[in-house]
Amino acid sequence: MKKTPRQYQIDIVDRTSRSLAKNKAVILHAPTGAGKSLMIDMIVTRCIEKGKTVLVLSDARKIYNQLVKECNGTEINANVKSMMVFPGQCYVGMIQTLIKRPMIIAQLQELGSNLILLIDECHISTSTKLIDYLPDAYRIGCTATPYGVLHKHLPTYYNDLVEGPQVDWLIQQGYLTNYRHKSRVPADTSLLEIRNGEVTERSNEIVFGAQRVYDGLFEDLKEFAYKKCVIFVASIKQAEALNEKLNEAGFGSTRYHSQVEHGEYELAKFTSLGMANILVTIKSLSKGWDYPPIDMVVLMHKTLSTSVYQQEIGRGSRIYPGKDMFTVLDYGMNWKQHGLYFEDRPYSELWKKVKRKGEAEGPSACKSCVSCESIIPVSARICKYCGYEYPVPEQVFAQGELVDLTDEYHDLVGKKISELTPLELANYAKLKNKRPFAIRVAKAREQIAQGFLMDFAANMGYKRGWLDHQVIPNEPIEFTDIVLR
Repeated sequence: MKKTPRQYQIDIVDRTSRSLAKNKAVILHAPTGAGKSLMIDMIVTRCIEKGKTVLVLSDARKIYNQLVKECNGTEINANVKSMMVFPGQCYVGMIQTLIKRPMIIAQLQELGSNLILLIDECHISTSTKLIDYLPDAYRIGCTATPYGVLHKHLPTYYNDLVEGPQVDWLIQQGYLTNYRHKSRVPADTSLLEIRNGEVTERSNEIVFGAQRVYDGLFEDLKEFAYKKCVIFVASIKQAEALNEKLNEAGFGSTRYHSQVEHGEYELAKFTSLGMANILVTIKSLSKGWDYPPIDMVVLMHKTLSTSVYQQEIGRGSRIYPGKDMFTVLDYGMNWKQHGLYFEDRPYSELWKKVKRKGEAEGPSACKSCVSCESIIPVSARICKYCGYEYPVPEQVFAQGELVDLTDEYHDLVGKKISELTPLELANYAKLKNKRPFAIRVAKAREQIAQGFLMDFAANMGYKRGWLDHQVIPNEPIEFTDIVLR
């Protein structure tokens, strides 16, 4: 039985259709939990009704299996060596497989502009080679995280973005679950090494694999209530070590990654068999896997990717009976770089913003090797010139104070926007990145209570000159006055 689409999903599909006709290559943005698979199915149905051939693409096995089920398309997987492509049909393919099937690609090329490519997780660049083979095809790329700075192929291969709802809007409408974000401030992260734009697995293992870090996690797991907890780590080695430590400490834990024998059974221990309430995994489960009962997400690693950060937290955002909140324990201070999950983000600008060639990232921090005196990066543990290995100072693993970054917002839950004090409205604006909307509300309140705008400005940290540029009209200012969830 097919799901009935929500109005915002119909609106996104309508806007995507109009943009596709005009721009030929468009990104459909939809946050985790917004129903992207359903929208893909709606687009497939519309295209097939118009006589188009649709090729739905994924580079991840779990997403591929989900798309096959949702779109009811003919599979092009590793078992398919060759096949006839018929116009007006839907096909679902693994990108890695199709790249190696020149006879199938040749048939797709003959379709020209009558072929529609639907690419899931288009922020991953795997699909670009296949797009190059099919330049005449129209294409729709779907993603929750269209960041041009991180995924610089986006503005090259797409001409427009159809922006979906923000995470906070979905929370306020009751389509996603609200959350608390708790973070421990680590004493030092100088051992974290960065290579190819991401923190290395090895340095994550060192920093987050110390006994003191384990002890801090165990304390938190005992203190904060949860029914199902998923812990994301950086590597398979880290997953195995943490799972072992959790079981030794008496927690019901299992792990899932590509090298686990009988992986589906291990996953079922967590999802359906009732044998574990903690799952330790890596980022491969951060997309294409939905398990709504999850009410705690632990980030036991540091990532420089906002996409990975949002996808991992999104595993806890699904609505589930009896679940009105989920908790994030962030041990890598990831929020500091990527913001809070429910912040509004200007995706209509972010998708086409790329790092300019030659743009500086800041001066490189260096140190002199204590053995051979060569200049090496400050984060290096081993000198590449003489092989000297720096000792690991024990104190860097100490866990700092646990801070709830969302406490100020949850004090506002249950209040109407119009009931917020200037301080509360300022906190709301900062936490949710809703400054333009909050300014509109403050102006509306100024019309009723003189001095409100000045107090709001002071709590926002605006300079006195800011008020001189604010115009208060005579006619009442309207805004959506919702009860905060």
